[in-house]
Amino acid sequence: MAGFITRHWLALLNLGMGIFALGPFLSPILMATGHPIWGRAVFLGLGATGCHQLPSRSWFLFGYQVALCQRDVAFYGSLFLGGLFFALHRQLRPLNWRLYLLCVLPTAVDGLTQLVGLRESTWLLRSITGALFGFASVWLLYPRLEQAMREVQATLRAASAKS
Repeated sequence: MAGFITRHWLALLNLGMGIFALGPFLSPILMATGHPIWGRAVFLGLGATGCHQLPSRSWFLFGYQVALCQRDVAFYGSLFLGGLFFALHRQLRPLNWRLYLLCVLPTAVDGLTQLVGLRESTWLLRSITGALFGFASVWLLYPRLEQAMREVQATLRAASAKS
């Protein structure tokens, strides 16, 4: 099982991220197609991720609110798209921690200044900062995960050769 996971970690993670990135849109689709109980369940279930789900900061589809806010939709969507990009460029070197913090800073500034009431962010700014945070997270973590999985695979091969 460990061998399977280390060989297919990226496909498994991308599948999970794809489901999670598209999941918020399932709620309004279910509501619009006459399944309000299931639509509400999806909405509440995804809200458990810690998203505030404020209508003024959310997308709407078919007249129903998407289950995550605009920033979270952009964040999870960019994790998914970034994972697909990484699948094509697995030799990508990891992002430096300092550069990562620089990429995350706009999200923090936008979110915090909005939270304390200094200003109201726009859908475009929330989407851009969320996507920047997601893409930077993939660039930071996925190359490191790739290296770690290769090391585990080598350890598994060595253990298998001994037995």
